[in-house]
Amino acid sequence: MIKSDKTKLELIRLDGIRSLIVNKINEEQLIEIIKQEFNLDSKKCYETLKKLNRSQLIKIIDKSNIISSNDIDETYEQYRYGLKPGFTIFTFLNSGLSEINSDEINKKIENKLAGLHYFEDSKFKSLTLKNIMEIRDNTFEFSFTYLSKYTYINDSDEPDYIYELKDCFVWVNLKNNFLAIKNCPNDIQNKLLNLFSNILNVSLYNIKITKKLINEVFNGKIKKGTFIKPDATDEEVTKIIIADDELTKKKIYQDGVSSYDMSNTFLDEQLDDSTKSTLGINCKSGKIYLTKNVNATQFRNWSINSINRIINYLNDINNCKEKDIFQSRNILSNTNYSSDEKSIIENICYNIFLYINTGETSFLMQKDVIVIKTKLKSKFYTTLFGFCDICKEETQLFCPKCNRSNLKLIKDSICCMECEENITTFLCDEGHNIYGKNLVDIIRLLPNREFIDEINGYLLTNFGIRLEGSFVLEGNHLNIHKYSSGEILDYTKIEEFKKIQEINIINIKDQLDKYNKIKEKCRKCSNEECSICTNNTNLCIMKLFIGFGNYRPSPHQGQEFGDVNFKITYEGKKEYNFVGIAKSRPKSGVLNLSDHASREMIQQILTMSRDKRVDVIGAICPAKFHDQLRQELYYLAKITKVRIIILDDIFMSKLLIYQNIL
Repeated sequence: MIKSDKTKLELIRLDGIRSLIVNKINEEQLIEIIKQEFNLDSKKCYETLKKLNRSQLIKIIDKSNIISSNDIDETYEQYRYGLKPGFTIFTFLNSGLSEINSDEINKKIENKLAGLHYFEDSKFKSLTLKNIMEIRDNTFEFSFTYLSKYTYINDSDEPDYIYELKDCFVWVNLKNNFLAIKNCPNDIQNKLLNLFSNILNVSLYNIKITKKLINEVFNGKIKKGTFIKPDATDEEVTKIIIADDELTKKKIYQDGVSSYDMSNTFLDEQLDDSTKSTLGINCKSGKIYLTKNVNATQFRNWSINSINRIINYLNDINNCKEKDIFQSRNILSNTNYSSDEKSIIENICYNIFLYINTGETSFLMQKDVIVIKTKLKSKFYTTLFGFCDICKEETQLFCPKCNRSNLKLIKDSICCMECEENITTFLCDEGHNIYGKNLVDIIRLLPNREFIDEINGYLLTNFGIRLEGSFVLEGNHLNIHKYSSGEILDYTKIEEFKKIQEINIINIKDQLDKYNKIKEKCRKCSNEECSICTNNTNLCIMKLFIGFGNYRPSPHQGQEFGDVNFKITYEGKKEYNFVGIAKSRPKSGVLNLSDHASREMIQQILTMSRDKRVDVIGAICPAKFHDQLRQELYYLAKITKVRIIILDDIFMSKLLIYQNIL
């Protein structure tokens, strides 16, 4: 027997080999071969075949001299995809390759496979490319083999193992941008995904098969399903399995599990004019399989037709307005988020997708701000605002005891950082009472710039669109906001700072070193001390701004109206009310976005942005502002409609010389 014939017999199912033997070798000859080769004297030879292993069955074929290579080829074609043949679907954007060049890609794959390393007793090893062929227009099949470890107890009652040859395939279509991998162990699938991701120069996303997609693409009727609801209430069940030949017509399917996700299902499917099968689907992983053995041609034709229908349906952007279909794109499949985090981010992306395609600006979220803040704390800035029924507008919140707005969310309570008390009743900036019965009503979540960029990455990669704006999460709603007229102003164009701009700095380091003694807060701050600030030696950053307008320092407590405030004239035209947020110089001399002082400054700017009395907000620190922080401030200006001025190390050094304090 030639090597290629033996390899094919190693790969097909055992019942395929038995069928080949029974159909080609008569009973008399078969009994004789079994007797001679295995010393088995049995007249029930067909029953004996079921007890023989693969190597014994192959030996019978070899000794018969009747079964030809063509016979083996036909059997291989019939049984090569195995019992329950199936595949997992992945999609990708445009590949770095424009076409499949078999010789060229064969070399690349072999080079990559040669670099794989396996342990001596690896569960799977020796992944090898066997063949590349075009099986349908634009669809190429890459045939692979690998060794699968089989562990057993040997004659000495000791654990031992051997390796069994297995095969798998990868179908690639560059025109319709899909890749399908024969259902195989995760270790092999991951190796193939990494291999083709590198070869094709793409990111691969597995497709989720949703109820909507099943209804649109497959004509068969669902007869069994597993339905799950991870966030089920105490009155609801988390998992339901139901089966009925007419399941889709039953009320429990139409109404009872309408709010559940489907994790697995079985349905009737017509493969071709003469063949039916039960179709099994693992919805989350995009894994599809048939429960009936079919020949390779039938399986390929049905499979590729089905995959093309799925891809074409998903590529129609209008269909993606259906949430079920949007979820099928599985745009977060290559991320490391937990399932809860993925669900929230996917919901946000979907709502933004709808905004861009429909113009709607407010959307209901599946989770409220408390849950989202808990799951995705690093993605958002948390601000506190309430609606005043008397003023008829949203307002900053103030403590009813000390009248300051230094409020912070700590666990499940709002705490005044000045009074150190939990509070549930607040004041608006006009002094009216606001009753915060529910935290969900007063918490606002604003995404940071990195999260906006991340979301735009998903939308641009999968749909070629991006959000030109931002959003705010309020209660259980997501509200879209276009970028406003807010901007970063140039402090050199402020009339009141002109004399400061004329100052030349001989040694900026000497000036900045003086800020080691000048802090955001002075050592003594009280109404009495601040009222005579110009006559004492106490020094803080606020004191450096005395002389601009009618500004005088006030006790450095809370966030009552910034750290400094006075009127400025910009570009010699318009007068603005300026409020500054000051921070001490960091030891590194650079104010980074990740620094606590930066995050605190951003939170204060966000709070101040809702104050109707504020026209321009100053970000003040005698340090170099890192580019990431500058970009974050620019982003804040665009989403809050405020104007921001950055007063950095250079300005503060000149200000120190101008005031001639030290």
